[in-house]
Amino acid sequence: MKKSRSNGGFLRRSVAELLVNFLLGAAWASALLGAVYFFWSFLPFGVPIALLAALAGSLFGLFMVIFLEIAHIQFEKCREMRRQSELLESINRKLDDAPICDNRP
Repeated sequence: MKKSRSNGGFLRRSVAELLVNFLLGAAWASALLGAVYFFWSFLPFGVPIALLAALAGSLFGLFMVIFLEIAHIQFEKCREMRRQSELLESINRKLDDAPICDNRP
């Protein structure tokens, strides 16, 4: 498992997060290869047509990039909420253990 450093210490990355990161790289490669392939395929018809074809060829990869980025953001949000919950629970334990004192005159 890959570990990432954060303020709270070491956090383990799940297999799903590693898979999303790998697929994100594959989606970028798909977008780039689709754009290059369609550009060179349609270049004999003119540069403007080739540019439009390159845009169309990269659309599937770009949609996958957006989808996988959303999944990555959700993993990050879940990790941050877990970290904040741990902090709030530790604060709550400290408050429960603290003696009650009233220093008013």
